[in-house]
Amino acid sequence: MDRRTFVGAAIAAPFIISSARAAELTLKLASFATDQSSWGRAQAKFKEEIEKRTDKRIEVGIFNNNTLGSNREVLELARRGSVDLVLTGVSHATRNVPQLNALIFPYLFKDRASMFGLLDGAVGAKLDQMMLTQNLSAAGWWDNGFRHVSNSKRPIMAASDIQGLKLRTLPTPVHVDFFKKIGAIPTPMDFSELMSALRQGVIDGQENPPAVMGSFRVYEVQKFYSLTGHANEPMVMVASDQTLKKIPAALMPAFKAAMAEATALQRSLNAQEETQTMETLRKNMQVNDVPAETLTAFRAAAQSVYGPAISTLGAGGEELIADIVKANA
Repeated sequence: MDRRTFVGAAIAAPFIISSARAAELTLKLASFATDQSSWGRAQAKFKEEIEKRTDKRIEVGIFNNNTLGSNREVLELARRGSVDLVLTGVSHATRNVPQLNALIFPYLFKDRASMFGLLDGAVGAKLDQMMLTQNLSAAGWWDNGFRHVSNSKRPIMAASDIQGLKLRTLPTPVHVDFFKKIGAIPTPMDFSELMSALRQGVIDGQENPPAVMGSFRVYEVQKFYSLTGHANEPMVMVASDQTLKKIPAALMPAFKAAMAEATALQRSLNAQEETQTMETLRKNMQVNDVPAETLTAFRAAAQSVYGPAISTLGAGGEELIADIVKANA
């Protein structure tokens, strides 16, 4: 490029840049997800929809694979308004909103339909109000799937098979107490630490739904996957309340519609992919159904920790549990 061409380009550049309308608001979305998972694809759908519906007055930057920090770290950033959206399992948000523990009591939800019926209705609305006290809001409830136990020692057939296994569990008191009750050694840790802990033998196993087992290739470092179905922890798309207040009123319907589209897609994808993922897991691990008598013993242990756990939920927690139990009766 000669000097005249270079100077001409330099003079023209500011005009070109200024002629393109900049976004009024750029949202940072922090997530543990991989791009190709149901969560990652739904996040991409949200970005596509909100940018289309607002003519790019709102844009979205997606930061997957914990690139902005662990679940705990990005939730704290959201509380301060430094991150706009966080996709996380509800267990990680219980540090801020203990009432969310009501969603992860062992053997509480009988199926996905009953869970989402509650979360899309009165229970979800109550939880959102509780989250707002911590400058957070539930923008969308996403699917995770029923959690099962994997480990590198043995399949879980009898109730005694889980005894002595050092398992990474959800970082919540009710899960720690439940796994202690059935004889395991619960070791709460953030998901970002899980794979290295498994590879290094720091823990024997963990508990997660098929979607996580497949997306993060947990089957490469675990031998056995026992279908305990002990919890169905939903994912929640957490919005910073400070962010919601910055969205112009005229654009809020677009935000809600885009999130609704993404939520519907994620739930559908997760349900579809679970069957395919289970095929992959069966090829790479020893997968077993857990006998009915063993599940009965585990359910009895779960019931025994409900009472003490309810007292830790905080204001409104007992009412939430009552609503959920009634709906799943």
